[in-house]
Amino acid sequence: MKLSIYHGTINPFIATGKNQCRLLEFAFKYPQWHSFNNDKPTARAIKSLADRGCIILNEYDQFKINLGA
Repeated sequence: MKLSIYHGTINPFIATGKNQCRLLEFAFKYPQWHSFNNDKPTARAIKSLADRGCIILNEYDQFKINLGA
């Protein structure tokens, strides 16, 4: 499973796997801050997307899509 989101730059955001695709689609659809469950699959998907720059995390363990603003 793979999801690409084109957001106005040359390189799209790319998610692979069910959890990453679900989280990236949700973050793109609702671009405000969201908290997340700290179970292992979700935390791993959040970390992978954050490492690639698709989402950003804050000090309150919340995430949102990284649209550069």
